[in-house]
Amino acid sequence: MQKRLWADVLDRLGGVEAVFVPMTGDPTNIKVMFTETMQMQPEGHTQTWVQEKSIAYSIADLPREAIVGETFTIDGKSYDVCAVSKNDGYVIKVIVYER
Repeated sequence: MQKRLWADVLDRLGGVEAVFVPMTGDPTNIKVMFTETMQMQPEGHTQTWVQEKSIAYSIADLPREAIVGETFTIDGKSYDVCAVSKNDGYVIKVIVYER
């Protein structure tokens, strides 16, 4: 059921095909939500723009948190995992940076 729900979310919100490349083991094809946002950091009198890229994926597709240094490839671009941002038991969101 959860896998069908995540597939519906991806279809409606524009999920993309990705290849997850672990440090050990074989790459895995999964569908993810890729997001790029701009934020002002820190809040206060002096601020700078910070660009954040994140990838969200279903635990049903990849049943573990990605480890810092592992990679997702989307449309020929590689994104390294630098932190896990969220894990609600259904969807994991990781912060990534483009190589």
